[in-house]
Amino acid sequence: MSKSKANRGNSSPRAQSKRQPPIAANIATNTATNTGRRKFLTLGLGGTGALVVAGITGYKAGWFSSAPAAPATAPPANLAANLTTGKPLSPVRLPADYQNALRAADDFVRHYARELNNPSALIHAVRAFGKNFTLNDGSKAVDFLCARFAADREVNGKRYVYFPREHEVHDNSFLKTMLEAGISPDQTITAGTNKYTLRDLGESAKALFRCDPQNLARYDAALVHQHLPWGLIAFSILVPPSRPAWTNAYGETINLPETINSSLTVFESTCEGVGEALARGEDETMEFRKAILKFSCAGMHMVYGFFSCLRHGYTANNLQERLNKLLDSVLRRLKGDALATDREAESSRNMGPEWLSRLAVQQEGGKISTNGAPPPNLVEMMRLRSQIKTLGHAMEAINYARLHKLFTIRPDQQKRLRDGEQMLYENLVKIRAMDMAPFVYWYSKSVSDVVIAVAHALRAMKLLTPDNPDTVVG
Repeated sequence: MSKSKANRGNSSPRAQSKRQPPIAANIATNTATNTGRRKFLTLGLGGTGALVVAGITGYKAGWFSSAPAAPATAPPANLAANLTTGKPLSPVRLPADYQNALRAADDFVRHYARELNNPSALIHAVRAFGKNFTLNDGSKAVDFLCARFAADREVNGKRYVYFPREHEVHDNSFLKTMLEAGISPDQTITAGTNKYTLRDLGESAKALFRCDPQNLARYDAALVHQHLPWGLIAFSILVPPSRPAWTNAYGETINLPETINSSLTVFESTCEGVGEALARGEDETMEFRKAILKFSCAGMHMVYGFFSCLRHGYTANNLQERLNKLLDSVLRRLKGDALATDREAESSRNMGPEWLSRLAVQQEGGKISTNGAPPPNLVEMMRLRSQIKTLGHAMEAINYARLHKLFTIRPDQQKRLRDGEQMLYENLVKIRAMDMAPFVYWYSKSVSDVVIAVAHALRAMKLLTPDNPDTVVG
């Protein structure tokens, strides 16, 4: 398929303080669900995509970002009702090495996923710790998620189970996480009064999936940037390469190799030239940053999705060679993205409190409820969160590929890999040394977003060890 066809409707530019009072007693109406991840223009407090803050600063090379607006939903719940203990995690200063980074990430995700108790934090804890991760009361997070957050709907006379976007944020993200964690196909999922299984969820995902490889935006303008990667992972697991096509609930034929090829073509177009530019010692351009940040987590979910397809036997359209090149680009971006994030963070430090007060503005208009002014170290916290998000997601995809021996990594690539790992360790121990209580008090979702970023980093560090959460029970 030509690039022009694959990009139709999806073209991408070419690349060139004071401590707050105790949490439980003082939290006021904060966002407990993921709806905020998709609705608020906050300083990287969720989602991706380049943000232009009209009348304030203009575009800051993608560090300030937002996901597309979510459909209208019920008002956010009061998070105070969901906090399980109200106890903050005491900051700890640690040297920046593998073991301490692992400890820092483990402490952070384990504590705050249980404390915040929202769907996104919990599903990411399952990703980091495995299928038997428990809540503070000892019950399994997977059982809690499957009993509380699923829904079903009818299409052409048949009912299908799914997790709504206000809970899972990205289509099929719960499904693929449960599949990779090795959860039983017989796991019960409740939607209203109806009972389903994880097996049903997989079949429903296939039935509800709509994609035109000639126009990836045909059914959903956000598909390729915000939802497709999780489908690629789930479907590469569920659908054998020997029978790669199926008919969905709308009577449309879905051909997985064609979907892989067209979405990879879009992604290649977005990343074209960036690896070579970084190799020459050039910075990532604003054009590239704006384009890549339209993809969730700077495109690293897409990278993982393509790697999953290759790992499960999808090789058509010269996939191996194309992904060899993509891997090299990702390894160069470990440093390139980190430097870009630091530049963008530094440029934000002079914006002042008036700009920070605009963090709580919805895309649809109106405001969310926060408690007082943002903590004075907000910019640094979000810089760390952005670094961990990009490095952690990248390392997760790379280590997944290493685990399954998808590539041969050259000595020069090994050096970039080690440098990237060290940067990740440094950022993880720094976030662990930060007092997060003021952020939970101010706007708890800011901490939930850090949990998500750290969880991916934690899984990345575990994938090549006996503690791989995909294979170890407990």
